[in-house]
Amino acid sequence: MARADEFDQFFLRWEPQVRRYLLWLEGDHAVIDDAAQETMLAAHTYWDFVNHLQKPQAWLFKVAGQRLQRVHASRQRHGLSTDPGELPQSAGPDDLGLRERELVLLEAVRKLPDRQRTAIALRWQLDLPNDEIAAVMGVSVNTVKTCLRLGRGTLETVLADVSGGER
Repeated sequence: MARADEFDQFFLRWEPQVRRYLLWLEGDHAVIDDAAQETMLAAHTYWDFVNHLQKPQAWLFKVAGQRLQRVHASRQRHGLSTDPGELPQSAGPDDLGLRERELVLLEAVRKLPDRQRTAIALRWQLDLPNDEIAAVMGVSVNTVKTCLRLGRGTLETVLADVSGGER
């Protein structure tokens, strides 16, 4: 019973963060739902291993990225939609200007090269430090720093163009 309680707590803590991370990488909510579900199923399947990791979130986000690619490819093979959707509805009053800016940012992030997009999502959405991002991505800390720098630079340029030169 303790094993189930431990996983339940893990699930409640990390599943929403897996979804937020995937949202930065993919706009199709059906793909996000499938990838998040498969990620948490993998965590449950390998719980004895995952539970003993010093930083299980690195394993979790790495698996989430892999599952996202797998689900996306499967949906494309079966002719299912992979059309980017919008942000989930917020709990409070809808500030249209803020939501539009969020959508512009997400669209810009999703257009970044894979490594830059992953590094930016892990830093901005989950606030992971460079060493954990490196573990998720399977690269060095210096590569993470480079990806973040290049990604920020590209986003600044894209967003300045969208806003008419304002930063």
